[in-house]
Amino acid sequence: MIDSGAALLNILVFFLGASIGSFVNVVAYRLPREISIVRPASFCPHCREPIALWCNVPVFGYLALRGRCRRCRGWIPARYLVTEIGLGLIAVSLYANFEAPDALARFLLCAGLVAASWVDLDWRIIPDAISLSGVVLGLAAAAFVMPEIGWRDSLLGILLGGGMLLAIGEAYRWLRGKEGMGLGDVKLLAMIGAFLGWQGVIFTLFVGSCLGAVGGILLGLLDWQPGSPELHAETAQALAVGGNPMDPGSEAAPPAVNEGLLQTPVPFGPFLSIAAGIFALFQPQLVHWYLS
Repeated sequence: MIDSGAALLNILVFFLGASIGSFVNVVAYRLPREISIVRPASFCPHCREPIALWCNVPVFGYLALRGRCRRCRGWIPARYLVTEIGLGLIAVSLYANFEAPDALARFLLCAGLVAASWVDLDWRIIPDAISLSGVVLGLAAAAFVMPEIGWRDSLLGILLGGGMLLAIGEAYRWLRGKEGMGLGDVKLLAMIGAFLGWQGVIFTLFVGSCLGAVGGILLGLLDWQPGSPELHAETAQALAVGGNPMDPGSEAAPPAVNEGLLQTPVPFGPFLSIAAGIFALFQPQLVHWYLS
């Protein structure tokens, strides 16, 4: 028999996670554009008109609008729905398998990873506001509410995570004469180490590298270019009004030109984030598996 109380609680947890997912979408859109994440209220990325309150209801608002702005009929990126559903399901999974404070800490890590991934895919940067804040929050969480990590493993994870990628990046620069690893990835792995400790860093780096290798080949075959369709539209608009999209400080700066299959500039952050998310969700099983 289904426990109606437990089912209702899971539904509430899902919509709490989806609501945070809605906020993550706001952060991912506004942070690289240097727009306040508080004001103005949510607006359409096409016509810039405010979005009605009922349209902001997680998941249902997107489905009711059928993925279009109710004013200008412009497409709302599907990633908004994916983020809301994904973080809703992650919240339910964590709540079912960890103590509430531990689950909340892991959920905040996953939310930060999703935001960092969307920004990295669009802009090929990982904002310090996410990664460095996450290092501090992760250390505090590991010390007080994540008994499987603890502050010692968290500190070791920060040093190992940041240090390993920094060393790999410097080795690549020395061998190839160009940058192969951005400091954003270094800080992101330090944040992951703060939340998940040294074991999480090793797992994330190994699995993230495997995913990155496969993903890089696939994206190269698809002739993928960094930047969402909305960002490319902003670039075209800047050119139309006489802007300078080549200015690296401009929000309309175009993505780099694809240099060939093996030279496709693939952001590493999303692959690290996927691997870290897997470890955050399944740490007890994974640790038992590869230490047994």
